[in-house]
Amino acid sequence: MAESEKHAPKPMKPTLIPEKFQPGDQIRVLALSRSLGGLKQYPGLTDADIGFARNRLEALGLRVTFGQHVMEGNPHLTTSVESRLEDLHAALTTPSVKGILSVSGGMGAIQLVDRLDYDLIASHPKIFCGYSDNGFLWNAMYARTGLVCYYGPNFSSFMNRKDGGYTGRCFQTCLFDAPPFQAVPATEWSDDNWVKDQENRSFLPNEGWWAVNEGEAEGTIVGGSYYTLNMLKGSGYFPPLKEAILFLEHPSTGKPSLMDLDMGLRALTFLPQFKQVRGIVIGRFARNARIDREKLTSIIQSIAAAVGIPVAANCDFGHTTPMMTVPIGGRCRLRVCGGNAEMLILQH
Repeated sequence: MAESEKHAPKPMKPTLIPEKFQPGDQIRVLALSRSLGGLKQYPGLTDADIGFARNRLEALGLRVTFGQHVMEGNPHLTTSVESRLEDLHAALTTPSVKGILSVSGGMGAIQLVDRLDYDLIASHPKIFCGYSDNGFLWNAMYARTGLVCYYGPNFSSFMNRKDGGYTGRCFQTCLFDAPPFQAVPATEWSDDNWVKDQENRSFLPNEGWWAVNEGEAEGTIVGGSYYTLNMLKGSGYFPPLKEAILFLEHPSTGKPSLMDLDMGLRALTFLPQFKQVRGIVIGRFARNARIDREKLTSIIQSIAAAVGIPVAANCDFGHTTPMMTVPIGGRCRLRVCGGNAEMLILQH
């Protein structure tokens, strides 16, 4: 295939929903971005944390296995592109592996985007789950194959001992059950560095999801971090925006700000196909951003393309804990009315 054809935009693919997990199914933990060997270079993370995460997944009825190269760790906190691809393609062609869970986010997932065997992915549709820069892969897979992927916890997320069980319940509801479900806010949340200290945690009561622009819409979920989407623009790996409900969030590090959101969302609105977007859901910002409902509403309502479509914010997905599992390529109904925001996940 010529390089120009490889990166050219593709026509919209039929939605491909992987089979849900059943008790006893195997989930393979892979280094798609950072590796377990890379994470073990972090101060405070131990084999006990890895065992805790494994036990949590096994308590859900899953059989946990690991990619051959997952424990390797280079100065970039991961393993080589070739090793990551080898592990991924091995997991795809192993019939007993029903799902793939990324070790962590980080900086390396984009290295795989133009190296994936998308035909192999389409012919072996399996559950893919993870967040942060794994969003590069999920949106590219959805764009190229129509496969629904899941912007939810990484394997490392299950090391968190005090998230109130919300993360696990959402993961289970989305990946084990088929019927539509009502997404609900967590009761409390945190953005502290739990890797360094699992005991002395700081949680805040969750005031719920913010109603920013009122309205009701149904559409296809695309998104993740808005920097990820913007970096895919113009490529054949950018997801279709037809009838889209955009889910957008920002990492909790690096002093996220309202100007980051303004620039990231405004840049997306420059796309001709943005006029087909039906609604926007914005993830919760970390406390260091100092963002409140009034400030965020002011920014959103200053973006002409976002006026007239429903917008909710302060939602439980992305880089704060705990987190929802969001089906990229799935469908949802967003209702923002009377100062309240509601989400019904219709297809996942």
